[in-house]
Amino acid sequence: MTRIQRGLAAATCALVLGSGSAAFAGEKFQLWDDDSWVSIGAGLRAQYIHDPDANESNEFSLNSARIYANGQFTKIIGFTYNTEIDHDPNDNDISRIRTLDAILRIEFTPSFNVWAGRMLAPSDRANLDGPYYLGTWEYPFVSAYPAIFAGRDNGGAVWGDIGKFKYELGGFQGCTAGDNSCSNPDASGPLFAGRLQYDFWDKESGYYTSSDYYGEKEILSLAVVGQFQKDAATDGVNSGDFSGFNVDALMQKKVFGGDVFTLEGAYYIYDTGGVNTSAKNIDGDLVGNGLADGNSYMLLTSYLINQKIGPGKFQPVFRYQEFDQDHGPDISEYSVGTNYILKGHDARLSALYSKQNVDNAGHEDINRFIGGIQLQF
Repeated sequence: MTRIQRGLAAATCALVLGSGSAAFAGEKFQLWDDDSWVSIGAGLRAQYIHDPDANESNEFSLNSARIYANGQFTKIIGFTYNTEIDHDPNDNDISRIRTLDAILRIEFTPSFNVWAGRMLAPSDRANLDGPYYLGTWEYPFVSAYPAIFAGRDNGGAVWGDIGKFKYELGGFQGCTAGDNSCSNPDASGPLFAGRLQYDFWDKESGYYTSSDYYGEKEILSLAVVGQFQKDAATDGVNSGDFSGFNVDALMQKKVFGGDVFTLEGAYYIYDTGGVNTSAKNIDGDLVGNGLADGNSYMLLTSYLINQKIGPGKFQPVFRYQEFDQDHGPDISEYSVGTNYILKGHDARLSALYSKQNVDNAGHEDINRFIGGIQLQF
């Protein structure tokens, strides 16, 4: 199964792949002095999908169940350890609990920090948002950078905020890692990854991002991302260099006295040096390592109505995404519906309709009705 097919399966079968997490604080406990503390939190996402064209048309699933642990040993040295459930790729049942993040954080100043361990590599906004901080329910399949699990890789990065400018630069195992979905023994050297971001209005501080601040900030942000690893791509025989590039932008503005209007977009270019990473043998088994190859883009708009109906506020949302693959099926999808915001990203409901088209399936549309609930404690 290729990287894009895994992303498509994630959207269709409700897996949460390639997903980040903004820094959720949780309950904080002080340790031996004012600079030492630990916090514990949790996150939960569950959904219902109705597919009118499927034999088993109704599916309830637990997408995500995370435990968050963060802390500081000193004012400079801290840690993050988060866990996440994993799903069996064959039947979508929960198979185990895995380490999501295991990060040693050395944070000298806001402008210079060093993180190392299992973590999100510098990448696009969707990956640095993760499913809990997206502007809609499902993770976009157009975001397809290589990862070991849920967008994470083993390595390290330096990063910092300099005024309204943010930089993130790192080196990671990439496809040299045996447990990476794109594992290739011919890959050489680290996966280099970098993100440069500038915030024209309010500042987004920290390593992670969010695609919705629900009016707490007004955002106009533009970022560029690049990743590269030598000989990372393979068709089972030949290897080629992998490079990935994207630009992403977010605008979020208060209008009409308190409503919040959002526009978000991203454009991606993935290249494998002409190697068909979707290659299969005569039995139909994948022998390539599934790295993304082609161009893709995503557009989203939403409108938060600043009027409570019951305990929350409605936020109509629309997203379109399309992936034109060089060695695989072209995929397009739109989704439309509403979020119901109870407490920002900590308590949110979603109800959506999506229509997806995969061109190797005879251009047959895949229709789904999705309901989701998200909680963070």
